[in-house]
Amino acid sequence: MRLSLLLLAVCIARGVHSLGIFDDIIGVPGKLVDQAGGLLNGFLGGNNGNRNICNRNVYQDYSKAITSFQHKLYTSVAARGNDHFVFSPHTIWLSLSALAEGADLSVQRQIFASLHLPEENCIRKKFYDIAVNVEKSGRDVIFDRRRILLLDEDLKVNPSWGQTVKALGLLKAGFASIKNNPRQTVQRVRKFIGTQANIPLSGNSVILDALEYQGLWTTAFPEADIQRQPFYDERGLIIGNVDMMHIRKRVRLAQAPVLGAKVVELPVGVDGRYTMLIAVGIGNNVLRNSMSTFMGSILEVFSLLQMSLVPLEVAVPRFSISSEFDIRAALEDLGLKSFWRDPLATKYVSEPSALPGNFIQRVLVSVDSRGVEPPLQRRYVNNIIGRGQDFIVDRPFLFALFDTATRTCLYAGAYSKPNLSH
Repeated sequence: MRLSLLLLAVCIARGVHSLGIFDDIIGVPGKLVDQAGGLLNGFLGGNNGNRNICNRNVYQDYSKAITSFQHKLYTSVAARGNDHFVFSPHTIWLSLSALAEGADLSVQRQIFASLHLPEENCIRKKFYDIAVNVEKSGRDVIFDRRRILLLDEDLKVNPSWGQTVKALGLLKAGFASIKNNPRQTVQRVRKFIGTQANIPLSGNSVILDALEYQGLWTTAFPEADIQRQPFYDERGLIIGNVDMMHIRKRVRLAQAPVLGAKVVELPVGVDGRYTMLIAVGIGNNVLRNSMSTFMGSILEVFSLLQMSLVPLEVAVPRFSISSEFDIRAALEDLGLKSFWRDPLATKYVSEPSALPGNFIQRVLVSVDSRGVEPPLQRRYVNNIIGRGQDFIVDRPFLFALFDTATRTCLYAGAYSKPNLSH
């Protein structure tokens, strides 16, 4: 009897998949697994195990998963960059996760693995609930974010997929004349992401992602202490000047041998709800050597941070940096190739299958001296304990902004090219 019920459940699941009925199941293929599994568990009395899995706390699992993805992508982007860039891995992961929810079961498991997503639908939902809530604008921090899957007007979005990923906050879909009027589409794309650069389009769709960031430090840097100072390359040669912001305060910092760098943590926003890490190479370390391990060792770096015993001199450049990439090549380095060429990877996203030719991201980050709280009163204390531990960022450095609670990286990059002195 049990064997008959098992075969019946499998046949029902296969029939639903092959006949194309029940849009709510087909729209999100992950649900198909859960529906069939739930049916089997109902017959065989196995619901308690799934319920226990779905009820567990996933914050640690999410943090490890998102960190693994961020590390691999950062390394790939950095290898293609010029030591001076910024990008946002967080929403790249969200957009690709949305597409993965529309993949055929035959390729979905491999895609989930590449994105470090769990196969259990309920656990993925918990991952998404965390991820979509880490980037919240307020009076202290502004994330001007715009994201969309722009499809050719001849495609038709699967309603179930579109409604589901929109409800989850993963991605929205829109339409344009990509094939019939590419010039007009390019103008729309430029306006959407805020650039005048040439945007080559291919395929029947494109993923667009733009971020403009402005934030207040938790504690402001004193305006009176901003000084125009030299900025050096890693050989000690002056390559430009920067407006250096100075503050004297107790900070969390670490020597990170795995990076060959020292790292400082600077709280951002009300109550330090975000955290900026800045890493500067020590000795003869080259910036590029640190890039390959920066994101991969980030959880270890956080564990190494310790509060200084005394106030230290911290000096950080005031800077603005902007980058735009077609991130597709970097994603292919990670093994994420099917989205661009395999119709099965987006089978339930649209009809016919969306095959994005590009994934274009533009990020603009502005770092200034303003803070939520007024600057600390400067107290120049000749402290032997603190001497030699000051953190002066006057040479190429790595930087990244994290959601403090979840360690989600909202943007990351490298700075090595200040404005040349006149």
